[in-house]
Amino acid sequence: MILLLRLSLIYNLFLQFFDGLLTYQALSLGVPEANPLVNAAIVEWGVIWGLLYWKTLACVLLLLIFALRHRRKALTIRALTLTASVYSVFSAAALYEALLRFGG
Repeated sequence: MILLLRLSLIYNLFLQFFDGLLTYQALSLGVPEANPLVNAAIVEWGVIWGLLYWKTLACVLLLLIFALRHRRKALTIRALTLTASVYSVFSAAALYEALLRFGG
């Protein structure tokens, strides 16, 4: 079970990294940021620092979920699975949309 938790954490961290890169590329192409919180940070601090702030916060929260695994293993697995599912779907949809728009 601990291997499943570690792999879930690693996958979630990878998704955060991928989402950050994909968002940066989309913003570089002129696509506006849809998340109002991320957009406010980007307007205030610039693209790199705004994205870095929110991706770092997301990673810290994932690490916090993982740190609580000793108390609630089943809840930890469900939380990491849910976050991975949501980010996988949104990343796939964003990538698909980008390929449709800019793929030619």
